[in-house]
Order: sequence, then C-alpha cells, then structure tokens
Amino acid sequence: MRKFIVPGITGMLLMFLSACTQHHVTADTTHRVEIAPIHVTVDINLKVQRALDDALSFQGDMSDIFTEEELKMLQ
Repeated sequence: MRKFIVPGITGMLLMFLSACTQHHVTADTTHRVEIAPIHVTVDINLKVQRALDDALSFQGDMSDIFTEEELKMLQ
C-alpha cells in the first residue's frame, strides 16, 4: 500500500503545481503608417517656350535671333 501512496502523492503534487501557473500574454497592437515620398515631375517646357515667344515677339521672328542649331536645341 505504501508503494502506491508516495508516487500517488508525488503525482498529485506535480499536477497541483502545474495547475498553478500563470500566463501573461500581451499583444502589440501598434500600427505603423509610413508615408512614402512622392515624386512629382512637372513638365514646364511649354511655359518656358511660351514665355520666350512672348519676350522675343517684339524683336521679330526667333529665326532672326537664333541660328538653326540653336532653334533645334530649343525644340
């Protein structure tokens, strides 16, 4: 009978100790919002060309001022 009491008590103690554990579970609920840089390309060639045309209109045609190579570079 004693052979069964000691292992039985030991087993019950182990079960009791294992039942008395505490667990803390935390969850990180922080959300990150990243804003990526935005690259905007604005083509302003038309405005520059129009401003050049307006500025040089009183002087005559652009071909009077620039050479053909310079006009090709402007276009």
